[in-house]
Amino acid sequence: MRNDRSWWPWVIGAVGIAALATVVALVVGAGAQAAATSLSVLISATAGLLSWSWHRTRPAAPATKAELDQAAEALAAMVRRQWTEEAAAQGLLDPHPLAVRWHSGQTEAGDHARMVGRTLSGRSDDIRAFAEAFRALPRRRLVILGDPGAGKTALAILLVRELLRAPEPGEPVPVLLDLAPWNPRKETLLDWLARRIHEDYPALRNHETYGRDPTRKLVAEGRILPVLDGADELPAELRPEALAAVNHAVAVHSPLILTSRTAEYHRVVAETDVITAAAVVVAEPVEPADVADYLRSAVPPRRTAAWQPVIDELTERPGSAVSRALSVPLNVWLARTVHTSPAGDPADLTRCTDAAGLQRELLDALVPAVFSAQPTASAPSVPDVRRTATARWRPEDARRTLTFLAAHVKHQGTDDIAWWELHRTLRPDPAGPLSAPIAGAMAGLGAGGVAGEYFHWALSPFPRLVCFLTITLATAVAVTAVIRLAWVGGDGAGPGDGNGAGPAGPRTGLPRRDRRRLPAVTNIARRSGVGCAVVLPLSLAVGAVIESWARTVDPAEAGLASGVAPYTWLRAACVWALFMALLALAVLGVSLLRRRVGWHPDSTSRRAARLRKALVFVLLYWLGTELAGALSYLSIRQQPGTSATEVSFIDLPGDLALVSQDATYHSCIFLLIVGIMAGLDPTRGSSRPTRLEFRAPRRLLWAMLPASMGRGMLVGIGLGAALSVVEPWSAHLPWWERFTTTAMLGAFFGVLFGAGLAILRWAHVPADLEQETPQSTLRGDRAVAVALMIFAVVPLLAKWLITVLAGLAESDDTGVQVLAYSLWTPEANLSVGLAAGLLAMSSTAYFAYRETGLRLAATRGLPRHPVAFMEDARLLNVLRRVGPVYQFCHAEFRDRLVNGGATAGDAASARPAGV
Repeated sequence: MRNDRSWWPWVIGAVGIAALATVVALVVGAGAQAAATSLSVLISATAGLLSWSWHRTRPAAPATKAELDQAAEALAAMVRRQWTEEAAAQGLLDPHPLAVRWHSGQTEAGDHARMVGRTLSGRSDDIRAFAEAFRALPRRRLVILGDPGAGKTALAILLVRELLRAPEPGEPVPVLLDLAPWNPRKETLLDWLARRIHEDYPALRNHETYGRDPTRKLVAEGRILPVLDGADELPAELRPEALAAVNHAVAVHSPLILTSRTAEYHRVVAETDVITAAAVVVAEPVEPADVADYLRSAVPPRRTAAWQPVIDELTERPGSAVSRALSVPLNVWLARTVHTSPAGDPADLTRCTDAAGLQRELLDALVPAVFSAQPTASAPSVPDVRRTATARWRPEDARRTLTFLAAHVKHQGTDDIAWWELHRTLRPDPAGPLSAPIAGAMAGLGAGGVAGEYFHWALSPFPRLVCFLTITLATAVAVTAVIRLAWVGGDGAGPGDGNGAGPAGPRTGLPRRDRRRLPAVTNIARRSGVGCAVVLPLSLAVGAVIESWARTVDPAEAGLASGVAPYTWLRAACVWALFMALLALAVLGVSLLRRRVGWHPDSTSRRAARLRKALVFVLLYWLGTELAGALSYLSIRQQPGTSATEVSFIDLPGDLALVSQDATYHSCIFLLIVGIMAGLDPTRGSSRPTRLEFRAPRRLLWAMLPASMGRGMLVGIGLGAALSVVEPWSAHLPWWERFTTTAMLGAFFGVLFGAGLAILRWAHVPADLEQETPQSTLRGDRAVAVALMIFAVVPLLAKWLITVLAGLAESDDTGVQVLAYSLWTPEANLSVGLAAGLLAMSSTAYFAYRETGLRLAATRGLPRHPVAFMEDARLLNVLRRVGPVYQFCHAEFRDRLVNGGATAGDAASARPAGV
């Protein structure tokens, strides 16, 4: 959120220009043609670097007063809509709020009366009068205290809604935030407020509409009313510092609303100081008569008779256990929710002899009550989202999932359940449900790319495409199965467990639902059988494709001195299956070595993890080209007329050199593309969700294009020049021509990827009101993943199209011919582009979410789509939605799930990693 621009882009530009000038000085002696080519590259790169440096260092325009007014109006609209929906979802408005009385607690925990100006009291069911009394406070500072479940958060929500219903001119915008994630030792309150509003309300990031950093200016100018919920949920050692920081932040006539449990607040003010000039209100137990009146209004007429014993108990015996239990608003809501269905018997409440025990019973009965497909009063023709939500999940599955989420947020130290943070519950797993398929796709695309190069001069386009897809898909499926089956998890249970457990023991509770762990020998035998059942049929399909291709080749036209050897399909299948067996041994050895040394990738930095993954995927792509693709070619380069068991190669050294050169060539191109994409960093290294919106002003795109293309050109030239030392396809060229050729190829891809980067950066615009949900952020990040795939594929296809249309292969210039034959076929270009796109897509938050969902479903029996479950839980008033995240509606229910509300099996199977 910084407005200033750094000086480092100018340094990078100067270093790049100096390096290019040095290269030109060295190349001038090699000939005029090389000098002219390098000089043109230098001029283009210099222009791009200067444009990029200017763009990066251009000062940003601050938000004007009109823009701040517009930002405040937009924020007020978002907050009003958000908390109106949450109030309705929590039943606060159905049919009206419960009558909770709030008396002044100024004497026990407040400042001097002359500092406050007046005392404050009111009722939750008369929130309009309460809001007017708050507005009458000279400094508008309020502390809301109460016992657990007393309705503190409910009052804060109702107060925010009322303040936004008819705001006074110039009145600050109330923003309700959970205070638990704040660390006053690392961040001031005002900085934290600005950052949280910036994150939770991304629509304000539209700099064209609201200027730069509108949230920070709104906070600095006192145009935000912080409503800080849950001060008691801060760590005990931080509460005194937090209270002092709050006092420091609101020292200059700033308004504030703070909620806390009574005992914790009294304890902290005894150690430090009270909130300066703040009125204090304390929740009173709800009167039995008020609860009885509320039940008479809230209970449907057809259920009044069932609730009559409870109403009689409240009116006739106000000191009974049920009356004491229902004096807590949370328990009133629980009782109404648990016994709302015809199957419930509210009269059971009157048999309670312990108020605390009744609350525990109600908390434990909440999940079966809300996740039961009971008929509703709505007509069958009217869609009922609540009925659909209850019918979609079984109560035991819902309890297991909620217990897991409760343990997750407790371990994370926050109340927010963010779908893009769920991956932290598990360690990275190379054999995960999506990691292994991506790795398999890398090897499959490498094999298909090389096979496509071999097929193009023997097959027509459609058969060539069919053979390409067969080789690619068969190799991808086989490699995926091999990785999943041969990988040994950290708990050492045997190949294929993939639990990602550490050396201290398993990090998942149950290895797989309804399945006991098999003995190691039996498990290995079973998985070996599964692997053979998968690989062998696929090897036969690959062999059939190879023989079909071999019989189509015209030896005279191809210049081959061999025909089709007997049982070519069987030879090719055996070579391909042998590669899979060797790969399985390699995967098993790597996993055992990793387990023995106790190395875990989650201990490294994000940048190191991304580099490690890129190198592993380049290696997999090379393996696919070298072994799965190229060795299939060797199966037909044998002397014809020999027996099926005799293997006699015509020119084994020459064939190995040919296929190795092809494999290295494809891998170098793939490495060049991966390096350019890594240098441009289209995802910006962020694990948070992003989205695309192609409605930003086009002038921003035109401003970004020169800088992005210049940066891409610089990265491409640098990588291309480095690859000129090792690339094998132009070894016959002089060194300066090799350098120029590969640099030009890198510059070409760099410019195209730079243009794509500019479009991606331009399309990253803030979300509007409709995007302030977990579902919309999930859809947005999924769109980014698809865009990354397109971003990677289009430049490769463009290169192939230009080569074909321009007829570069018929050029008299040797260097141009080398460029033309670099990825000559569309299949080869498509394989490299798809592989690079998959690698880029694997860095998105959406990929991590889908990986985590599948792993949690496989190992703990949780839903495969956690967001779908959480949305249904919100519809049933178990969770609430706060911007793009979810929270438990009631901390008591969350704590009950973690500390004893779930069965032992549920608690074990749902425990997050490290808990």
